[in-house]
Amino acid sequence: MVYFAHFEAPADKSYIGWGRVVVKVTEELNPKQVAYLQKEIEILRELNSSYYPKLYRDDVFTHHPETEDPLTHRIFLTIEERVAARPLSECMDGYRTESAVAGLLFQLIDGLSLLWAHKDKLIHRDIKPDNILIKPDGSIVIIDLGLLREEGAPGLTAQDAPWGPCTPAYASPEQAKNEKDLITFKSDFFSLGTVVYELLTGSNPFYTEEGLSREEVLDNVISLELRPLADIGKATKVFSDVIERLLKKEPYARFRTIQAFKDALTRTQERGDE
Repeated sequence: MVYFAHFEAPADKSYIGWGRVVVKVTEELNPKQVAYLQKEIEILRELNSSYYPKLYRDDVFTHHPETEDPLTHRIFLTIEERVAARPLSECMDGYRTESAVAGLLFQLIDGLSLLWAHKDKLIHRDIKPDNILIKPDGSIVIIDLGLLREEGAPGLTAQDAPWGPCTPAYASPEQAKNEKDLITFKSDFFSLGTVVYELLTGSNPFYTEEGLSREEVLDNVISLELRPLADIGKATKVFSDVIERLLKKEPYARFRTIQAFKDALTRTQERGDE
């Protein structure tokens, strides 16, 4: 359960208050969910960046905090900064132009690079408009690290599961096929490409009609070839080429490094249409 709260300092000013916060109370988790939650807490505590909400406190309760009676299951509590912002999903109309999308992408690369270049080589795995917050000044905050994965780690999903943890319409093909060995920062590249395609066209490219099942959406992610944005008049050729490369079905065909992606995006702003 998620609560919005306001934490005020005592009148004697003996403690500096947090102000507006988000209180998350989670219980009855299975071992896999506990592992995801613990990793999210660990990374939020470590990052301390304006690109992510601040983690003020985390705790695990095995006994009732007032009566000290043992609980039947553990309760996990986190208190995070409540960011004054709107999710991208609620303000997409402000990002319908190539220049606006490019500015957003530069911020996302910088923010996500804190994960990608982390010593543990982390992948967000759930990049989507709901998880990108836009502040009034246009700066961004990336939320929901619940599906965070270390590159090369064994993972928590069964190897023979039909798909890996993801939001289907924003997943990469390797997530859709649960190809754990192929899930890297390039998987997040694909998700970014999907977000951009949706912003510039007005609809998610893989959720092609109402009522599609999870399996049908994932099948589209794996097999549906998208028309280049330039061909449908939604971007210049040079910008379209960058997004087309992000959306390559095979990870090896996407940008090989974070810097290569950023450099290519920079060139789109320098060269314009060709």
